[in-house]
Amino acid sequence: MTIVQTPPATIRGSGATLQTAVKGLLRGTPGRMRLMGVVGVLAALLLGGAATNAVLASEAAAERAANNTQQVVRMQSIHVDLLRADALATNAFLVGGLETAESRAQYDAAMASVIRTVAAGAAAQPADATALGALAEHVQTYAALVEQARSNNRLGLPVGARYLTEASASLRTSAIPVVVQLVQANEGRAQSEFERTNSSLQLYLGVGALVVLVLVAVWLARRTHRYVNPSFALGVVLLVVGLFVASSAIGGIGTAASQVASGDYRRAVDLAEIRTAANDARANESLTLIQRGGGDRYEQAWLANDTTIRAALDRVDGSPGLASAWQKYALAHAEIRGVDNDGRWEQAVELATSTGAAGTTAPFRAFDQQVTEQRDAASRSAIEQLGSLGGGSTVWAVLVGLVSLIASWLIVRGVGQRIKEYR
Repeated sequence: MTIVQTPPATIRGSGATLQTAVKGLLRGTPGRMRLMGVVGVLAALLLGGAATNAVLASEAAAERAANNTQQVVRMQSIHVDLLRADALATNAFLVGGLETAESRAQYDAAMASVIRTVAAGAAAQPADATALGALAEHVQTYAALVEQARSNNRLGLPVGARYLTEASASLRTSAIPVVVQLVQANEGRAQSEFERTNSSLQLYLGVGALVVLVLVAVWLARRTHRYVNPSFALGVVLLVVGLFVASSAIGGIGTAASQVASGDYRRAVDLAEIRTAANDARANESLTLIQRGGGDRYEQAWLANDTTIRAALDRVDGSPGLASAWQKYALAHAEIRGVDNDGRWEQAVELATSTGAAGTTAPFRAFDQQVTEQRDAASRSAIEQLGSLGGGSTVWAVLVGLVSLIASWLIVRGVGQRIKEYR
């Protein structure tokens, strides 16, 4: 017996029925009105979506700018601490024999700060992790050479000077270039986020959607000869208000971010550059004396640091005390160079290492402390301001989104009223 399998039953004409229904909905003027209503709703949703996204994008950019600014501060701190450690090590070496407990404690604190900041920077910014890993290796090499120099210096062996000179050279040829690249990379990231805080370009989509809505309203008016559509008009007004609110929020965030970028952020960067160059100068001062007549290249480096610092001080507003503090140190340094050039090396070393008023230690410490305090204050202010920029932005973004939904409903209602009146 043969079993004949029959195909499953289908609803004949289901596709044709759906097609017919769609054609029926779009037939004639009422159908075109429905189509225009769909266009109006899509335009309203596009406007709301673009405005909401623009506000949230500005808020997110401000948050990223704060995070990148904090990373810039970390990388600059590494730069400063490395050169501060070198300045302490080279100055302590001039004393001969066993360095003071205070000097050793300051050196250890600077190196410990470098290690902590390297770890914190790698955790905060994965893009820097590889470079920071390489930097950590260079720092270990430098620290090992300093320890060798310190051991030989305690024993009174001249080879200690070679180890210390080699340590300082390796720091500047291996570690410092990595730090400089990290600082520049993070400054670039921060600057990019500063620029992204003003995401007003996205609002042009909303403006285009608003133009579409106006064109839909004009088309309806011409077809129905009814030029006032309360529901549709109220929907458009709500969307205009939403667009204005979004524009104001974005403009406020962008303007504030721009002020931070040109204010506290720039001030913090300049002050970090000043402190970095100052500690490098201090190290070069000691290295010049360590070479005992053969340190002219270190004095030239000191002069280059001096030029960098004075140029940066000219850019920093509201810090007249820094310029005078640096001048005091520079005059003390000039005295050391005069004494050393006259062949009184021991007296020059005494001036470089003495903590009294006659030496360079006291004026340098005073300058370094002032720069550090002002730089820390500017950094904290920049990060705090950026972190607070997007405080109410999320609320405004949600409100704009809700307004666009309400406007969409009003547009549907307004078009529906005109279809009923047309019939």
